[in-house]
Formats: sequence, C-alpha cells, structure tokens
Amino acid sequence: MKAIAPVSEVENQHIHKDQDAKFATLPCFIDFYGELSADSIGKLSQLYSNNIEFVDPVKTHKGLHALSTYFDNLLENCEFCRFDIHSVDTASCSYFVQWQMHFCHKRLNGGQKITIDGISQVKEAAGKVVYQRDYYDLGAMLYEHVPLLGAGVRVLKKRLVQ
Repeated sequence: MKAIAPVSEVENQHIHKDQDAKFATLPCFIDFYGELSADSIGKLSQLYSNNIEFVDPVKTHKGLHALSTYFDNLLENCEFCRFDIHSVDTASCSYFVQWQMHFCHKRLNGGQKITIDGISQVKEAAGKVVYQRDYYDLGAMLYEHVPLLGAGVRVLKKRLVQ
C-alpha cells in the first residue's frame, strides 16, 4: 500500500497532484466530503456511478437515486456536516480514506457538535466510484446522543471496561 501521511490543508493539494492516476475520483471525493451540505447532493453524479453500492453501519444503498435519497434525509436536519481527511492509503484496486466527521443535528446531543472517526474503502471504475464502504461507530454517532438511551450506552461501556 502507498500511504500518505495525515492531511493538512496544504498537504491536501499534494494528494490532488501526487495521487496514482488510476484513482481519478480521489480529488473529487476529498472535495465533496470536505464541503458536504444539502447543496452537494446535486454533485453526487459527478462522483458516483449510477450503479453505486454504498455500505455504512446504517444500511446498504444500491444505485445513485437511493444514495441521493439517503444523503437528502441525512442532511435535512443537520446544521452542518464536514469531513476532515486525515490520511489516504492506496491499494491495487481501491483506496482507503481515514476521516473525522463533524456535524450538528437538531435532534442529537442538544444540537451541539458531534465528532466521530471513520474510514472509507472506495473502489472506482470508468472514473466513477462504484463501491464505498464506511466504517465508523454508529453508537458514538447516534445512540450515545439520544436521551435515556445514551445514558444506558454509557453505563454499558463503563461496565465493559471494569
């Protein structure tokens, strides 16, 4: 694997220039998630194939229309959503992006910012992303920030390490 160290804004320019030519979607991927908003949904077709298979801890979405609907629903109640890309690793047939997502949702954590870490595995063909699998802690994103349920999750976590 070719590893690229943690990404700062200055280093982000190098990823765009120095990436392997076979990963043409990487700059677009970084830009798309760096500025994710409801306005970004119209750009999905520039990044993703019509036959995209997008897998995350919530659900598997097949097809561009299903992915667009998913993003619409996710972003509908978000005050903001931003991804900081920390590193990118390239392999023979895919790339892996380590990221940190920051978002505010009206119904979670009292509307305050939530930050979670994750990794995306991305495969492309013909200049479009055809497969993306996101790995992150759904509990840290959702369950821990729901009243009553969140308290229960925190108690369980404490018991696990005792």
